[in-house]
Amino acid sequence: MRKLSANLIFTSADSVLKNGILILDDFGKITEIIDANGKIHQSADIEYFDGVLVPGFVNAHCHLELSHTMAVIPQKTGLTEFIRQINLTRNLPADKAQTMSDAHAEMRRNGIIAVGDISNTTDSFQIKKTNSEIRYHTFVELFKLSQLTEKEIISYAETLIFELKNQELRGSIVPHASYSVTPELFAEIAKSNPDNAVISMHNQETEDENALFLNQTGELKTYLESRGFDYSNFNFLGKNALQTCLPMLNPKNNILLIHNTLTDNEDIEFAENFSENIFWTFCPSSNLYIENTLPNIPLFFEKGVKTCLGTDGYSSNTALSVFQEMQVIQNRFPQISFKKLLESATINGARALKFDRELGSFEIGKSPGVNLITNFDFENNRITNLSQVV
Repeated sequence: MRKLSANLIFTSADSVLKNGILILDDFGKITEIIDANGKIHQSADIEYFDGVLVPGFVNAHCHLELSHTMAVIPQKTGLTEFIRQINLTRNLPADKAQTMSDAHAEMRRNGIIAVGDISNTTDSFQIKKTNSEIRYHTFVELFKLSQLTEKEIISYAETLIFELKNQELRGSIVPHASYSVTPELFAEIAKSNPDNAVISMHNQETEDENALFLNQTGELKTYLESRGFDYSNFNFLGKNALQTCLPMLNPKNNILLIHNTLTDNEDIEFAENFSENIFWTFCPSSNLYIENTLPNIPLFFEKGVKTCLGTDGYSSNTALSVFQEMQVIQNRFPQISFKKLLESATINGARALKFDRELGSFEIGKSPGVNLITNFDFENNRITNLSQVV
């Protein structure tokens, strides 16, 4: 049993205890939460920390199997060039198991307790199986950049899902992005998942993604056609990427929309009217790495929609730290409160991935992990560039 206390304990984004006490059993499960009414309890069996205690972070979007591409792809070249580089580097000779293990270990050091991870192969499955201190939901991601039929692509994905289940891991079949999935494949994906599934889709990362759907132009379209992608079967409705493709998903699924760099107020309203299960997931360091721009993140917080945070993978980031993503947002958009950022980094991610019965907040019976934030700015109730997480 451990008794932990600190200047502040954020049991959730809306509940804060001053000098409170968390009591955990030997397996990390919370057995008691004590409101000390602001008084410091000095006792030999209480570990008191100078800082803020918060639940373990949830990384809602990552690409573990691309860990071997760290520092390989040039920065700030745009999405189309980034995709081209991914295709060139995905199969580089490397000890992939070691690089994925290193990435997993870094996430754990940075206080991450759960991950929504993209997989196109089985490469990462063993790492996830043997490192159970992080909970993974694996998104088996599909795209139509091959000569396989939609049914053949789904069949391949189902073999990966079968393998995940054999290893007692969670997973679901998901579309890569609007521009890489045909309507027929969208339909097959929707059929493959039950209503309670968790799915994700990269969304509106670049102007060319919307240009493809609005007027069938752009560098992205030209490049993908050179790779053999056939847009002749697409339903171009004169709407942007999100408004064209979102209706092809199942509104009963939890839907994580990733990046949202060009998503505007009309898109948010459209998506929220389509489903009450939309989770807007931001990976700001990745956005800066690839396109050197950020979404209008404050707009999402102003509208009160469900927001999550992700790191993306080493191919488009220099670190795998949800806390670093919080710092990037805090620096760029100081009007967003720490409480809202914490909600995005913890309980919202847990709800999105359906881990919230066990993770995401300090509640009796949960085992959410405990993070200590040091060098916290108590006067302004915010993190700074000097803040660190343990």
